[in-house]
Amino acid sequence: EKLRSQRTAKWGNGTVHCCSYYCHGGFCFWTDWDNENDYSDWQGRESLQRNGTIGMLLDLNEGTLSVFKNGRLLGKMKGGLDGEYCWFVAFYSDGTVSLSKGEAPN
Repeated sequence: EKLRSQRTAKWGNGTVHCCSYYCHGGFCFWTDWDNENDYSDWQGRESLQRNGTIGMLLDLNEGTLSVFKNGRLLGKMKGGLDGEYCWFVAFYSDGTVSLSKGEAPN
C-alpha cells in the first residue's frame, strides 16, 4: 500500500507492476498491485533446476520481458509493460547473481 501511494507518471500506463521468473517451474508470477495476482504459463517456458544461467531482457519499446536460458532465447514471458521498472533477485537456496545493462545474446 505504501509503495502504491508514491506512484508517479514514471510508472507509465502498463497493467503489470511486478513480474518475476520462477526457476523451479519456469512460471511467470506477476501482479498489478491493485486487483490481480497471477502466474502464467508462457510459450517457451523451461525451468532451471540445477546449474545454469537465466537472462532477462526488458524491452520497453515493445513492452515485453523475454527470458534466456544459457544464452538461448526461450521466449517472451510477459507483455503489457510500460514505465520504469527496477530489478530484484530472490534465492531459495545457494546461488550467485549479476545484473548488467547490455544487448541481448545473439
